[in-house]
Order: sequence, then structure tokens, then C-alpha cells
Amino acid sequence: GAQSEVGSAAISIAHRPATSAFAFLSKLEFRSDRISGVTAASATGTGAATDGTALTVDGNARSRRIIGSFSGNWAPSGRVDGQMVQRTEIGIFVAARHNLDRYQGFDLAGTTVLGGVDARIGIGKRIEVGGSATVRRSLSDGTTSYAVGPQIGIVPADNVMVVIGYNLTGFRDRDFAGARNTTKGVFATMRVKFDSNSLAALGIGR
Repeated sequence: GAQSEVGSAAISIAHRPATSAFAFLSKLEFRSDRISGVTAASATGTGAATDGTALTVDGNARSRRIIGSFSGNWAPSGRVDGQMVQRTEIGIFVAARHNLDRYQGFDLAGTTVLGGVDARIGIGKRIEVGGSATVRRSLSDGTTSYAVGPQIGIVPADNVMVVIGYNLTGFRDRDFAGARNTTKGVFATMRVKFDSNSLAALGIGR
């Protein structure tokens, strides 16, 4: 019957000092997807054999790729009403992906580069507005895709932020979906900050 195999390995480094306005995360990944004996029905998502894999072709296929990414964030502090607050936030994201396998039906064979920028500014203690832009370029066939749109962030509780955005134009890419919202239309994400005090009730970090 139909089978699928999904594998991944990654190494990363994060730098987020408490006293610095700049933080970054860098990651190097190896991802592998393989499917065999898949029919057209299961390839479109009606069968369990393709769950978890980025491949949506029928028959047999394999994709092994190396992905490198860098995400940086700059949030300078300023004094408002005698208190130090962070009102501005600028983020950058750059990545490159190289596919080790090529086969018919896979749109992003070869090498792909991706870059993005985010900019947000607070207009109060609980609301921020901004926008995001992402561009993806395939070096193999020369195609370019864009994702651009506004965002609004709401802080319902301390150390929690809900971001709602709308991409006027966009594209789908499962390899970068965890790092960037690039699909056309409305999207929502939630960010939660954890530190040694967040889990104090569980006896962690004491």
C-alpha cells in the first residue's frame, strides 16, 4: 500500500540577552520526505499515507533538502511617562533552501532564497500596528513570489500577544510556514513569553 516517511534534523543557536535590544535565532536543518505507492486520491489529502509530508504527488517521490535561516529582531527601548518601554519592533528573516532531489511535479526544485521584514509600532499599552513583507526567489527557474500585508497586535494579558494580519498577495511554502505567514488572506498567531518566573508554580527555575 501507500507509504510515507518524514525525517528532519536541526541545529540552532539563539542569542537573546536581557539587556540588549537585538536578538537573533539561526538554524540549519535537513529535511527528508519520501512517498511510495500513493494514488491520486491520497496525494490530494484524502488518504492517511501522505500525512505530515510536504509532497502532494502521486506514485513515488523523494525530496531531501538543506535549509539555513537567520531571524533577527530589534526592539529599542524608550522612556514614556518616566518608564522604559518598547514601542518599536523591527524584524528581518533570511533563508536559503537547496533541494538535493528533483522530480516531476515539484515546483521548487533546486535552490530557493527567501527574505522578509516586519515593522511594528505600539500605539498604546495593549495595541500595536505594522506590516510584513516576504519575497521568495527560485534561482533554478527564476520565479519570484511575494507576500505583503498589514498586521495588528493585541496584548490580552501580560507576556501574551495575539497578532492578526491579512496578506494582500501570498504564496504557500510548507518549509517556511513555521517561520513566516505567507499564505494569501487572513491569518492569526499567538506569541507567549516564558521565563524562569512563568513556571514557578511548577517548581521549575527555582
